[in-house]
Amino acid sequence: MHHIYCGWKCIILNFVNFAVSKSLRKVRVWYRFIRRKKIITPRNLIEAFLVILIFYNIILVHRNQQQVNELIRLQEQNAPIDTSVNEIARHIDTLTVFQPPPTSMIVRNRFDIEGETEENRVITLSANGKLQQAILAKGRRFYFEDVVVKNGQNHFVIRSISEDGNSVILEEIEFKYGRPTRSILVRDFSRGSINERKIALTFDGGYLDNAAHDILDILKQENVKATLFLTGIFIRKYPELVKRMADEDHVIGNHTWTHPHLTSFAQNSRHETLAHITAEVVQQELLRTAELFRRVTGREMAPLWRAPYGEHNPEIRRWAADVGFRHIGWTMGKNGEDRMDTMDWVADKDSPAYYTAEEIAEKILSFGSESKTGANGSIILMHLGSERDDDYPHLKLPMVIDQLKKRGYELVTVPEML
Repeated sequence: MHHIYCGWKCIILNFVNFAVSKSLRKVRVWYRFIRRKKIITPRNLIEAFLVILIFYNIILVHRNQQQVNELIRLQEQNAPIDTSVNEIARHIDTLTVFQPPPTSMIVRNRFDIEGETEENRVITLSANGKLQQAILAKGRRFYFEDVVVKNGQNHFVIRSISEDGNSVILEEIEFKYGRPTRSILVRDFSRGSINERKIALTFDGGYLDNAAHDILDILKQENVKATLFLTGIFIRKYPELVKRMADEDHVIGNHTWTHPHLTSFAQNSRHETLAHITAEVVQQELLRTAELFRRVTGREMAPLWRAPYGEHNPEIRRWAADVGFRHIGWTMGKNGEDRMDTMDWVADKDSPAYYTAEEIAEKILSFGSESKTGANGSIILMHLGSERDDDYPHLKLPMVIDQLKKRGYELVTVPEML
C-alpha cells in the first residue's frame, strides 16, 4: 500500500473543490454541525474562507508564472519560436521606469595599453568575451592603441599566448559607463560631428522583412555594421531574423511596440502631442519592445529610439528619456530635398514622393556636395521592408557603400557617432 502526499497546496485545492462540488444541503448540514459543536464561529468561518480564497489565488498566480517560465525555457532551447514569443509578449505588462541621475555624461573614452613580454608571443585583447585584436610582440614590446570603451559594462582581458598554445592572462580591466542624464537624452540626435568623415547607415523595421535578408547579406559582405530600429511587432513576427541581427553585431534600437502616430503632423503639419498619447503610453511602447528583445536574444537593446513617422517633440522625447532612451533622427540639409531620408518605403510610382532606386542612390551620394564638410556625420534612413514590386533601393547598397568608402567615409553605427 502506497501513501501519497500532495503537499499543502494540493490539500487546499482539494478542499475548495470538495466544498464547491457538494450540494447546498450537505453544506448546510455541515455548517449546523460545527455551530452546534462550537468548533467555529460565523466570523471565524468567514475569515477562514477568505484565507482559503487568498491561498487559491496565490496558487493560480504561481501556476501562471510557471507557464511563462516554461515558455522562456523552451525558447532558450530553440523550441518553435512563434508560439512562445507570442505567449511571452502577452505577459509583458507594466515595467519599471528608470530615472537617470541628475549629472552629466561621458561622451567618448579611449585608452592605450603598453606591455612587455617574451619573444614570439601573441598578445590578444578581448572585450566582453569577444576577440578585438591579436598582435605579435615586436622586440618584446606590445601596444594596443585607442581601445574604445563603450556605454555600459566593459570587461577587457589581455592574454599572452606561447608557441605551444599556452595562454596566460596578463591583465583584466573593468570599465563601467554610466547612462546619459535626462537633459542629454531629451536632445534629438540627427547628425554626428561634421569634423569627422563618418556616416551611419540605419534601417527601420516596422512590420515587413522582405528586404531584410538581402540587406544583412550585403552588410556582411561589405563588413559594415548598421543601426537597426525595430518594433515589438517586428521582433514578435521575425525572432530568428532578429537573433541574426544581434549575432552579427548590428546595433538594435527601439521603434516602439505598435508603430503609432504620436503627434498631429499628419493632420496639421505640426508636431503637437495627440490627446491619447501620454507618458505611460510612450514609455510602455518602448519598454515592452526592449523587454521582448531581451527575451528573444538574451541581450539588452541599445538605449536609442526612433519615433514612428518621425513624429516627436520635446515633451515626447522627455517621456522617452525618463526610461533611458535617446531619440535618433536622420540628417537634413538646408532645404527639404537635401536630406538623408531615402523615402524608400514609397511604393506608388505616381506619388511625388517616389524615387527610383537609382535616384535614391544618387540622393545619398550627392548629399553635402556643395558644403565644405560634405556628408560628414550623416545618418541615413532606409527600411528593412518594402511594398514595391520592383526597383528595390536596397539593391543599390553595394555600389553606395563602395562609393562612400572610396570618398574616404567610414561607415559606423550611431553609438560610434554619439
